[in-house]
Amino acid sequence: MVLDTGQQRQTCYRLLLMLLWANLVILTIEVIAGWVSQSVTLLAEALHTLIDVFSTALSLTAIASPQRILGKEIWGHGRGEVGSTLMLAALLGCFGVNILIVALSQFQDVMGGATNPFPVEVTVALIQLIAAMVAVAIGLAFFVSYRGRALGSIALKLTTQHVLDNGWLSIAMLVGLIGIWRGYSWLDPFMAIALVTLTLQSFWRVLNTQLPMLLKPTAIAPEAIAQVVTTVEGVTRCNRIRSRGMVGRQVWIELYLAVHPECLGMSRTIGERVDSALRHHYGPVSTQVWVEEDYTMPLRQYY
Repeated sequence: MVLDTGQQRQTCYRLLLMLLWANLVILTIEVIAGWVSQSVTLLAEALHTLIDVFSTALSLTAIASPQRILGKEIWGHGRGEVGSTLMLAALLGCFGVNILIVALSQFQDVMGGATNPFPVEVTVALIQLIAAMVAVAIGLAFFVSYRGRALGSIALKLTTQHVLDNGWLSIAMLVGLIGIWRGYSWLDPFMAIALVTLTLQSFWRVLNTQLPMLLKPTAIAPEAIAQVVTTVEGVTRCNRIRSRGMVGRQVWIELYLAVHPECLGMSRTIGERVDSALRHHYGPVSTQVWVEEDYTMPLRQYY
């Protein structure tokens, strides 16, 4: 069954919402379990889950906007996304530094043979809960990734790719908990130090892949686009050019054309030729072309 654009967007939105709620539940479990068991490893892993939540929320923002079909136009982030990013960076910095300080102190005490004043209480039930949680998270990410490929949604692809890339960290964390349960207490601060350090890489990956256009920069110089467009037969001038996105991945271009009076009847064809010329030069693009038929008539969208 082939879904129209509205149905595809709605399906993507539901999948991302399901992934968001799952990540929120996992985040809550990790924080509570880490606090109760006094495990800095679980608290450090919660930072990675917080980044997953942010990544999913960011894709939801892209999908929810009617101007960003299927999440392919995930640029154009505004003040909300900028503020959320800065807030997340502050949270990661604050809690990450505190967890790192505690973990380093505990690791030094353990290596020095001192008695740990905050013994980690890892039980079989806790390990089983974390194992089930990791299995659900990875399985759900694989499911959403599969549906994302079928729907052709870049937002779904980027989000699930980030979650799956962090999946091996969750598995390593689970193995570490098993080691702590077996009596290797030094694993708790050691794993926490490693996880906090890798938080920087995880956060940077989200910024680099999902927020490349955080401040709405122009993807392609208007002069370059105008030079390509004016080579199309019938186009006399091109102005009010806007572009967003990443060249080679997906670029959205909006422009206004004025065509030669003799070519007014071919406006639709000219719009298609302009789109084809832009695709030839810049790869995947989503073009919105407005053609001026007459200065006294309203603009019509042809492509």
